[in-house]
Amino acid sequence: MSNKIYILNFKSLIFKFLNFLSALLLFCFSAYSQSSPIVILHTNDTHSTLESYNEPGVGDVGGVLRRHTFIQQTRNQYPNTFVVDAGDFSQGTPYFNLFQGVPEIELMNMLGYDVVALGNHEFDNGSKALAKRLKLANFKIVCANYKFKNSKLSKLVKPYAVFNIAGTKIGFFGLLCDMKRVVMPNYYQEVTFLDPIISAQKTVEILKNKEKCDIIICLSHLGFDAEFPDDIPDKILAEKVSGIDFIIGGHTHKLIEEPVIVNDTKIVQAGKRGIYMGKILIINY
Repeated sequence: MSNKIYILNFKSLIFKFLNFLSALLLFCFSAYSQSSPIVILHTNDTHSTLESYNEPGVGDVGGVLRRHTFIQQTRNQYPNTFVVDAGDFSQGTPYFNLFQGVPEIELMNMLGYDVVALGNHEFDNGSKALAKRLKLANFKIVCANYKFKNSKLSKLVKPYAVFNIAGTKIGFFGLLCDMKRVVMPNYYQEVTFLDPIISAQKTVEILKNKEKCDIIICLSHLGFDAEFPDDIPDKILAEKVSGIDFIIGGHTHKLIEEPVIVNDTKIVQAGKRGIYMGKILIINY
């Protein structure tokens, strides 16, 4: 991990049918390797926004169809593409109220998401309902700092997921905020919140030493900034835990147009409601 050279070039791209945030991050491991780049597309806090809508001053934005178009274009250009989400893909439009979060899962399957973190709004109709619809997911679900009393949920949600692509091992792990202030008590009775710093340290050690990951990425629903005095947001996580290459964040709906770098950890977040999608390009050569 220590021999990586980071070359960063950040810019915003605006398509005629999609506002898109592109974070270009080049990882150079070997001077002559010609392997195909690895791309990570990321979203957060899409909040059941399945259709496009009009954003004042911007125009028609968001929607699953636009996201699908961009994902397919990216996959056609870069076969080694991952699609990830940092939580709160549920709740926010009548689709969730009417269909209890099932269309969100089915559409994320169709879009080809690979791994997602849980957000607090995934629990808005209870852990039993969440477990029922997560059974439909074709993607990995990660959360390293919660214990689940619901046995079905504990089988579906794992602390981390590891992918081996183009000779590179990438480990993703998830962190979720303390739900006591943001979710009705009867909805989180079957979960126990664990300290995210301790959980992250343990998981990073596993990914580094046991799984031998080359890149470690945290899908965080802790938030970029603290909402309450005892919160542990992404910036503090990066200060306290070494070995995380990227924190792909959510929860605070923040659009980070240039990554915030803390102790060599790059923190990114792509706003809300699918207006933006983040792009990380990893090149071995």
